[in-house]
Amino acid sequence: MDQKDIQREEIKTLIETPYEFEVEYNKKVIIQKKFFFGLIPYEKKVVQKVNEKFEIKPCTLSTLDRLCQYQIELFIDEAKLSDNNEIFNQTKLIAYKNAKLMSNIVTVAVLGVDYSKSEFKRVQAIIYNSLTPAKLFEIINEILKFQDLTNFTNSTRLASIKMTISPNEVE
Repeated sequence: MDQKDIQREEIKTLIETPYEFEVEYNKKVIIQKKFFFGLIPYEKKVVQKVNEKFEIKPCTLSTLDRLCQYQIELFIDEAKLSDNNEIFNQTKLIAYKNAKLMSNIVTVAVLGVDYSKSEFKRVQAIIYNSLTPAKLFEIINEILKFQDLTNFTNSTRLASIKMTISPNEVE
C-alpha cells in the first residue's frame, strides 16, 4: 500500500465508514410443492446457497466491553510455537481452542449495539461455518482498527490523573 492508500484508510476510519463483508452459506428453505395433479400440497426442505452482507461499525463502549470479554479468553502458547517439531500440532490446538471464540468476536463486532442472544446465535453460526482463515484475518484487522484501544487507553489515563489541586491538610 502506498501513502495515499494509507491516508484513505485513515480517513474512512475517522469518518466512521463501516467495513462491509459478504458471506456465502447454505440455508435450509421450505418450498411448497403440489403433487397428484396439483391437488395435494406438501412442504419440502431444500438447501440453497445464500449471500448475506454484514457490516462492522466503529465500536461503542458496550461493544468494546463485549469484544474484550472474548479476546482475553484466546489461547496461544508462544513457547511451543517456537519449537519446529511441535509447531504443526500446536497450530491445530490453537485452531481447536480458538475458532469459536474468533467467530464470537466477529459476531459481536457485527451486531454492535444491536446485540441480542437470538441474533447472536444466528450470526455466530453463519460466521463459524462460513469464514475462511484468510477472510477472518482481514476482518479481525478491521475490528482492531474500529476498537481504537489506543484512544480508549489514553482516555482512561487522562480520566485517572490525580487532580493537581489538592486541599490543604488540617494539622
